[in-house]
Amino acid sequence: MINFKNKKIYGWSKSSYSRCNYLETSNVEQITDVFDYAKKNNNKISLRGGGRSYGDNTLNKNNIVLKHVAEKNIHSFNELNGEILVSGSCTLIELLKFSIPKGWILNVSPASQYITIAGAISNNVHGKNCLAKGYFGDYVQEIEILTPDKGLLNCTNIENSELFYSVISGLGAFGIILKTKIKLRKIKTIKINTDINYVRNINEAVEKSETLIKNYEYNIGSLNFTRFNNSITDGKIHSSNFTEEEDLKQSNSEANFLIHIINYLLLFNKLPIIDKITEYSFSKITSKKISNTKKIIENYYSMNFLGDKYLPLYNNFFRNGFIEYQVIFDKEYYLKAIYEIEVLMKNNNYSSYMSSFKYYKASNDKYIFGLNKNGYCLTFDIPFQKGKKFEIFIRKINEVTIKYNGQVYFGKTPCINNQEFKEMYKNYNQFEKIKKIYDSNFLIVSEMTNRIFSDIYNYKY
Repeated sequence: MINFKNKKIYGWSKSSYSRCNYLETSNVEQITDVFDYAKKNNNKISLRGGGRSYGDNTLNKNNIVLKHVAEKNIHSFNELNGEILVSGSCTLIELLKFSIPKGWILNVSPASQYITIAGAISNNVHGKNCLAKGYFGDYVQEIEILTPDKGLLNCTNIENSELFYSVISGLGAFGIILKTKIKLRKIKTIKINTDINYVRNINEAVEKSETLIKNYEYNIGSLNFTRFNNSITDGKIHSSNFTEEEDLKQSNSEANFLIHIINYLLLFNKLPIIDKITEYSFSKITSKKISNTKKIIENYYSMNFLGDKYLPLYNNFFRNGFIEYQVIFDKEYYLKAIYEIEVLMKNNNYSSYMSSFKYYKASNDKYIFGLNKNGYCLTFDIPFQKGKKFEIFIRKINEVTIKYNGQVYFGKTPCINNQEFKEMYKNYNQFEKIKKIYDSNFLIVSEMTNRIFSDIYNYKY
């Protein structure tokens, strides 16, 4: 007997949700039972980790959502070479609290420390040091995965290599990642020197970045893409390197009690004025001008996970949730594409409350859904609106992206349809081939995969 819980599940951005049959388990045998149950009852299964996916990545309306939480998350660690064996359910913060006192960190860290290792692998996440260190998957050495058809398998770049490179960036569509071995990076300090440079427009941001990326490992820009800004577009670039000081003392990287109280109160605030206050506030923060380069000393946590400490409430500011749209272009097309996106936003009276600018290099072309651009991204957060107007606006943004040979990062946006995804990701047909080997009944789905693989899944809610 499997005791599912009827539960309403949200994406982190709260723009999408679904009611499902939810099960959280540490029992691997029970996972196999769920697979059998789904086959017999014509059900589908979505996999959920830390719940930090922005959109519909883990949603599964009127079907099963399964979360594996291992009884033990850290299994072994080699302090000589930095190889760590962890459960897929291990969060980044749990791993780092274990490894940093020993002088090791993740090579690549995304913006949230609360995601799971399995989620990081499935979305092949990236950080502020993409040019220097690449993608999360580049440091994955082994994956132990439970698949619906082939059972428990061990994958490396040699053993079951086709599955290995499909699981990395594969949207969690091939099975449950139970364990994985990851290569960590040796450090002497977690202290970071950060220089902050003000830029007057997007052209200057690109020009300055070309110099900064040669001298700094971590680089990210914050841009003012709001209706309160009249230019395309001012902002600041944060560039960081580790200091020479030896210091592995960890500081609190989580939100304080007051932040959590504010977060709770915002859950009950649905006034339209909140959207305007949020937009104006972030506009001012982003475009606050500095006369010269500002230098600060921070640490690994505050530089990589700033939002976790100061903005865990961010997703509650929006009455109807928001959409985070992250689009990457090659250098030669970037400025033209961003200009057209800016015009579309202004003409349709949309603002981005938080926007970022970051350098990318092309990922390993063996990854099933790699990002194949050498250039820059634009990330923007737009309040979600139901209705045809918003849908048409998103379709136009996608048209610009395809026109300039760009890619939308699939791990965040709930805004790509089947045809658009095919245009952006050339390994589309490879997905079906691998899927039929390890999950021939197409048990493992999500509302996202049903959307972007609609002609393959042919599954209707």
